[in-house]
Amino acid sequence: MKGSNFYLTGMRLLAVGSMVLSSGCLATQDWVQSWTKEQLFPVEKRVSETEAGLTKVGGRVSGLEGRVDTMASQIANLDSRLNQTDAKVDRAVENLQNLKIERKLVLDMKQGGFFTSNATVLSNQARREIDSFLSDAAGQAGGMSGLLFVVAGHTDNAGSEKYNYELARIRAENAATYLATQKKVDAAQIVVMSYGESVPVADNKTEAGRAKNRRVEILVYRDAITVGSVPSASARR
Repeated sequence: MKGSNFYLTGMRLLAVGSMVLSSGCLATQDWVQSWTKEQLFPVEKRVSETEAGLTKVGGRVSGLEGRVDTMASQIANLDSRLNQTDAKVDRAVENLQNLKIERKLVLDMKQGGFFTSNATVLSNQARREIDSFLSDAAGQAGGMSGLLFVVAGHTDNAGSEKYNYELARIRAENAATYLATQKKVDAAQIVVMSYGESVPVADNKTEAGRAKNRRVEILVYRDAITVGSVPSASARR
């Protein structure tokens, strides 16, 4: 009887021990899994943040590349426009080499108060001066064909450079309009230019000097190449 009780007691202790060991192992396994998750989560989060940062950097690089391509295109267009401008300048210089000035008219305060400060309208006296000038120019050149009229506007230095440039341009355009509409000069024979305040002919420190600088100049050019007699064979040698 005692042996039987001892055997039962032993079996109970063994069962309890097994349960303790089993629960201990389960607890240890749960703790390991929990610790692993806690350790891996910050790493995964940092990896995700790094990937997001790399995506943003990639987007910025793509945007920068796009801006660089746009700038390269703009520079190429600017180069093309500059080349075209250079070609036009070369042609203009070449054409001017074949021209010579025939006559020049300066409309300023001496011609009946042509332009007061900020004024742009031609005075009656200025119109009469232009009429007389054109008559003389046509008579000297044998007519109006083949002539080039350069109408240049000027101002004094009162006001800003931009304002004076526009003011001189309007003055020149008004004179050119009179040539084309009232004197029937072909518009293709008229070139309008503005010098603003950049080419004074008198001292801008005095009122008399500023009055002279408020002017329009009309310059008449014609082709300097004239057709003459055919040179002889000896002359051609």
